[in-house]
Amino acid sequence: MDTLELNLAAGRSCDGCTLCCKLLNVRTLNKPRLVWCQDCAIGVGCRVYETRPRECIEFYCLYRISPELEEAWKPSVSKMLLNYAASAKQVNVHTDPDFPGMWLREPYYRQIKDMAAHLLARQSHLVVWEGDELIAILPDRDVRLGDARDKNIVVSARLVNGQVQYDAVAVAPKA
Repeated sequence: MDTLELNLAAGRSCDGCTLCCKLLNVRTLNKPRLVWCQDCAIGVGCRVYETRPRECIEFYCLYRISPELEEAWKPSVSKMLLNYAASAKQVNVHTDPDFPGMWLREPYYRQIKDMAAHLLARQSHLVVWEGDELIAILPDRDVRLGDARDKNIVVSARLVNGQVQYDAVAVAPKA
């Protein structure tokens, strides 16, 4: 995958995938991450679709809107959900805790590394959420940042022997 383009007009259907209803928090409903939403008919869809919260209406799963992501990336298949957080300039890979390490399997890991390199070149970055642990994906390594739910991820670059070397840290937001 060379690019990660968003195409809101040409979106795919969820088609029975409800993984976002488990992996994401929904503040309006006081629904925490990694817990099924009370309004979700698992594998079918939202029982209150017509009156669902704005957070759900405005959520875009990258599988649905990025034609570059292959069918293997459908969340119900990959057990991962990708989204872009514009405010953080960050692609999130949310993993289903019932399928640990799925992001490390192929074809996913190679494509995650490629996406990370592509994003870093454009002053953005990619992180994997494995339960409550956050992992920054860099071209040469993965940096485990621990529980970083309420922190900002800062990725820096420096030149070492003519090569760009990246690092990532989790920092508390300024008050």
